[in-house]
Amino acid sequence: MAKVAGAEMVVNALPVGRDGGASSGVISNGAVADEVIRDDAVYDGEPPLKVLGKKVMYQEQGGADFAVTQVALEDVATGNHFAVHYASVKGARPGVVCVAERDGRVLLARHWRVSTESWEWEFPRGMGEPGETPEQTALREFHEETGLHADADSAAVLQRMHADTGVMKDSIAVVGLNVSEVTPDAGHDWELSHLTWCSVQTMDQMIAAGSIADGITLAAYTIWRLRGRA
Repeated sequence: MAKVAGAEMVVNALPVGRDGGASSGVISNGAVADEVIRDDAVYDGEPPLKVLGKKVMYQEQGGADFAVTQVALEDVATGNHFAVHYASVKGARPGVVCVAERDGRVLLARHWRVSTESWEWEFPRGMGEPGETPEQTALREFHEETGLHADADSAAVLQRMHADTGVMKDSIAVVGLNVSEVTPDAGHDWELSHLTWCSVQTMDQMIAAGSIADGITLAAYTIWRLRGRA
């Protein structure tokens, strides 16, 4: 259950009628939902915090252009002032995560992550360049990281998501790709190894066993399955 304004909110209401139309009323604390909750069925009210200003506290030069921004805030209810911080990379430009399919399987790879000091199973992903569409970013990043060429006409944005709305400013497009070739080009970058085409059953078993721990990969796989791509 989620805590909302000091009250428990059970996510079970009937904001959308079975014919697809909106039901009467809006979602309130304690409601129950058995169907899709549309944004216009939820009244959030005014934000509880007022942004007073922003200041970049740290800016990496080069690399991922990692930055930490401080946001000065006012609690609307009490008038108290305080600050929070969020991180961003590449100026918070949109990024992509690639769910690449071939013969009913999806491509996983091993990636060494400095933050966890561990090898992780992940989907290929990367940041967009100025002027790129998410589909173009996905095709470029997928080739750079794997050496494989995805079918250009197959690139499709399945959904957009945020990695962590509490501490990150980002936008990530989950992009589905189809791949016909099986032999990588020579000279792709060092980031990924052990490229492995996994069946849906294998993916589910790996997740159940805790073998896949990367949050973006887990979220992208869930979206891919629920979009009927599996």
